[in-house]
Amino acid sequence: MTEWETLDAQIFPRTPFTSPLWISLWWNHLRRQQPLLRDEFFGHIMRDANGHLVAIAPLMRTHCPGVGPLGMRIVQFFGTDPSITELRGVICLPEHQRKVIQALAEHFRQHRGEWDMIKWNGLRDEASSYTTPANCCELIAARSLPDYVLMLPQSWDKMRSSISANMRKNVRKAYEFLERDGHRFVFRAVERPADVPAALDRFFKLHAARSEAADMINHPDRFAAPRNRAFLREYVHHVAESGQLRLFELEIGGTVIASRLAFLLGPELYMYFSGYDPSWRQYSVMTVLVSEMIKWAIEHGLKRVNLSTGNDQSKLRWKPDEILFHDAIQIAPSTRGQCMFHAYTAFKHFHDWRR
Repeated sequence: MTEWETLDAQIFPRTPFTSPLWISLWWNHLRRQQPLLRDEFFGHIMRDANGHLVAIAPLMRTHCPGVGPLGMRIVQFFGTDPSITELRGVICLPEHQRKVIQALAEHFRQHRGEWDMIKWNGLRDEASSYTTPANCCELIAARSLPDYVLMLPQSWDKMRSSISANMRKNVRKAYEFLERDGHRFVFRAVERPADVPAALDRFFKLHAARSEAADMINHPDRFAAPRNRAFLREYVHHVAESGQLRLFELEIGGTVIASRLAFLLGPELYMYFSGYDPSWRQYSVMTVLVSEMIKWAIEHGLKRVNLSTGNDQSKLRWKPDEILFHDAIQIAPSTRGQCMFHAYTAFKHFHDWRR
């Protein structure tokens, strides 16, 4: 684990999803062992000529259906939750990724009888960049996923000056509206392990409340399933013990009305999921909470805040740097692989049409 943790600490941007703790707990809680889907461990590691760890590929081979010899064998990364693991892929330094992916793709090509299709995630470059005349492995481009990282200045005043005039106005008015109506808020960062279980219960409640709100942008409850909650509870317990958890809350009148889960990873703060009481939406309480979180990060000498994935306006208005990750598909160079890929594509199109 020490080698893995050392490698993980050097990755940029830092996320909780590349740690040995996240990966091991994910496998314990969320792998599928069902008649329709069965996940089988298929992890790989790479070392250099001196034996130093270069990359970890937390892969699984998913059988669909889960029984019988005629099922599709899809190799993919841990994280098919969906959307609890926001980023997934090979764990390695960014400058090593292209060679690592090329080497793995060629390895799998040579072992084409063990799989039908590979889903590559978290690629730093477009799919075509990983194909070389030497390996003859074609990666087919799929979706792209942006991650947004906010570089922190030395003060909140400098932070405010870097955003648009309209955004400065929105932030100012969010505070003014609360003050105008006599609502004094308390902002806190919950980190003591003894305080975490109750704070996490409040987070789950507010996250669910936001998902159920009508006449607002749809935000699904990512933790509605009991096993998703069980996974997060165990993960949060461990990171609280190690000092990496921060659960930020906004309280008014003795009641917590907004909450956001975050992870302290060296000089970076990763903002994870949030929730708030929709009855307070007229006061833009999430704008206030995120503003207070950024202030907290600056005051504690952090260098960056990861606003997480997805290009929604609530992230873009802070003018963060965009890091684009790509997905791709590799098809086994065999008749079976081609047939299974066509079957997969037809099923996916039918499923998308039905939704």
